[in-house]
Amino acid sequence: MFDSRQVVVSVEHATNHVPSELGTLGLDGSWLLGHHAWDPGAARIGEEIARAFDVPLHLGHVSRLVTDLNRSSNHPRLCARDLRPEGVPVPANAALDRRARAERRDAWWRPWREGVEADLDRVVAEFGTVLHLSIHSFTGSFGSVRRTNALSWMYDPKHGAERALADRMDLRCREVGLTIRRNWPYSGLDDGFCMRMRAERSNESYLGFEIETNQDLVGDSAGADRIASELIAALRSEFGG
Repeated sequence: MFDSRQVVVSVEHATNHVPSELGTLGLDGSWLLGHHAWDPGAARIGEEIARAFDVPLHLGHVSRLVTDLNRSSNHPRLCARDLRPEGVPVPANAALDRRARAERRDAWWRPWREGVEADLDRVVAEFGTVLHLSIHSFTGSFGSVRRTNALSWMYDPKHGAERALADRMDLRCREVGLTIRRNWPYSGLDDGFCMRMRAERSNESYLGFEIETNQDLVGDSAGADRIASELIAALRSEFGG
């Protein structure tokens, strides 16, 4: 069980916004409307969770194509050079040298990440442990792979408290008919914000729980609100309310 005051919510891919000075990054503007540029539905779910428990919310402020707030600072796809799986180049990123990538990172990635980390550290200082909920969404298909589960949890299976939380959330969400998969279509051990924070903090002080939702279900406001409501109910049990 947790106190809800121990929770910090972040949504790394909350928006498809590209600062005006970067234009469309050299892409046809249609590419900025879909999942390559952001995680549809994730911001609304993060907002609803944060509102329900009155906890800090950090919404990403630029498209993942400007700088990926979920990547580590030295990750090769911090400023993605192409779109996957299509392989379409991102011209404004492909042209970046090391200095220009660092400038992009320092302008948008670093201030946002430092703001979230400040809240994580504040909660640890007050309560000893923080539960970081990182909200994302995944496409219903990727290439030839069909993804039919409603939700996924990304966590470290060797982190006992994270695994126990996944067990409890599984039960509560399955009770209302939501299909769950763990560490799929991504792994909680892959490079990401939670993975990085987990590596830099002790298991006693930090739990990183990435919640992934299926864009086929949360792509419109009604669907996002429904999934958010189910998640809030499951989390409310976790917080003893």
